Amino acid sequence: MITYGARQSVVADYIGLRIARWRATAGMTQQQLADRVGVSAAYITMIEGGKRAVTKRSLIIALATALGVRVEDLTAQPAQPRDASELAIYSAAPGIRRALDEDPDGPPPNVADVVRSAEEVMRTRMACDYVAYAALLPDLIAATRYLAAEPRTERQGLALFVKAAFAGATGMKSLGHVDLSMRLAERAQHAAALLGEPDEIAAADFATAQVALTGGSQRRSLTLAAIAAERVGDTATEGLASWYGMLHLHAAISAASLGRGDDAAAHYAEAEGALRRAGGADRWRMEFGPANVATWRVAIALENGEPERAPEYARKVDRTALRNAQRRTRLHIDVGRGHFLAGNHEKAVRQFLAADDVSAQELRSRATVKEITGQMVRDARRRGSAELRDLATRLGIDPLDPDPTAT
Repeated sequence: MITYGARQSVVADYIGLRIARWRATAGMTQQQLADRVGVSAAYITMIEGGKRAVTKRSLIIALATALGVRVEDLTAQPAQPRDASELAIYSAAPGIRRALDEDPDGPPPNVADVVRSAEEVMRTRMACDYVAYAALLPDLIAATRYLAAEPRTERQGLALFVKAAFAGATGMKSLGHVDLSMRLAERAQHAAALLGEPDEIAAADFATAQVALTGGSQRRSLTLAAIAAERVGDTATEGLASWYGMLHLHAAISAASLGRGDDAAAHYAEAEGALRRAGGADRWRMEFGPANVATWRVAIALENGEPERAPEYARKVDRTALRNAQRRTRLHIDVGRGHFLAGNHEKAVRQFLAADDVSAQELRSRATVKEITGQMVRDARRRGSAELRDLATRLGIDPLDPDPTAT
């Protein structure tokens, strides 16, 4: 039986423990929860007791749905800041809300400065420099709204707002601010529709589909991405072909999360086909190319329930062609997840440490990594390697207190 006492350490704050708390609040038995999710009561017992990590997106969504809570309630996002840099990132959310809700006022912003700020927000997001990203984003949202409200700068302002809202939605969702990210994505869709430019429309649709999946709306995510890709069309070239490919990649991972492997493969094939037509300037820093498309195949394998294939697919990725830290970190994380699910904890730890070396901010924002690391610490029971203890310490997990039932 799980005990709730003052001695609970960070490692004991895992998804299973949160499930137990929400289940108790709902007055639900383990058997009732198991019946709703479609697993055995024994499996729920293992999850709540810290014997099984919850890492598969579809299972987390099913558990949240059965309990009547948000996915973020189970993943404990956004995370409580542990230091000044994490607080700086966390503080961006209220600033963004104010920028969205309050009428723009004051002197008009300098257009050239806003353009530079928009580019810098896009750059810092993909560089995983979330401190700089968080410092820029609220003022950028306010400035682009101001420009979009002025007749003389309306079209440029709308385009800049879409870029700012896109960067906000796709970045803040990873930091756990899902509701705010959806607000940004939907505002981007509205602005893109007013602008009427296919590039901005595709970007806003992609952001909305991404946030929908993060929030647990798998079917909506798949539908949004598939319809948006169809709207772009399979004859698009240059930048629009890149969006056609990215939308199909997102549709592929959404389909995989629903257990629709054949659909996922079909969408992935469409994305690969778009590589021949894509090119030109990478305005949105999506890095649509053979190397990045190959990293999505790794992630899709995890969603498809084929974790052992993830490291195999990763070996075929030309890592020298991945320019952005976000892509390189994500690849290490996905390979680490694959190794963990395949039972090779040592290799999983090394991949997570490699991800931390590329971007500590990105790795530490990932609830799944914390869940897996906590599970490995509990499984090790004080016999973990020096590398595991190092990883746990970096993530704020107590490497010497692996047993959540200790008293």
